[in-house]
Amino acid sequence: MNTRSGNPETHRLTGSQEDQVGARMGSPADLEEEHGGIDELRSEAGGEPAKGEFRQEEVPEETSEQVRQHPAFRAYGAFRSILLSLGALLGAACILVFAVSLLFGIRPLVVVSGSMEPTIPVGSVVLSQQVPAGEIEDGSIVTVERPRGLGLVTHRLVKSVQPTPDVYEYTLKGDANTQNDPEPYKVTTAGKYIWHIVGLGYLAAVLQSSYGIFIAGAAGLALLALFILDPARLAQGSAARARRRKC
Repeated sequence: MNTRSGNPETHRLTGSQEDQVGARMGSPADLEEEHGGIDELRSEAGGEPAKGEFRQEEVPEETSEQVRQHPAFRAYGAFRSILLSLGALLGAACILVFAVSLLFGIRPLVVVSGSMEPTIPVGSVVLSQQVPAGEIEDGSIVTVERPRGLGLVTHRLVKSVQPTPDVYEYTLKGDANTQNDPEPYKVTTAGKYIWHIVGLGYLAAVLQSSYGIFIAGAAGLALLALFILDPARLAQGSAARARRRKC
């Protein structure tokens, strides 16, 4: 019969056996990483915070989309859109008039007297095209040079005669006048009336003055500022400032 002594025998492990046991248990670094991963999973699941960390209560953040929905930003966006659209239309109209003037020889003239009322009121802008004098029929509205360099006149052609080749003598009369102009106009070319725009001459007169140029420059700078200050960009900046205040 086998018997055991009162003191248990101490068993020693060989080197290879210690390595096997250590591999199963893992190194201290591995154990720390494993526990850290568990802590992270626990923290993400809403459990206890990770070791050495404090759980911070989450504060709802104000997004840029919420800021854009604010009545003030919506009103600013609508105001900005209207002004930029008007500025774009005005700029496109100016470019179109300038291009047409170059291509077809059309020039604008501001009416400063009432001799052609009510057909063409004072303050209107007359658009005329320069053509040979022989192409204009009696009864048409024409623009010609006054004798002795006294400026331009826009009246209705009453009669046209040709005393010499390529030279015509126009007899003109304003619709509001009771008599013909005092003397005929000798011309080789004349401005043929195309169309007129009522009231535009007043705007042209203002823009040609010193304060009108200042107003136009200020309006241009204001439109540029509106173009740069995009509501979306302002909303993002406001949302960022709100987040910084909450932090």
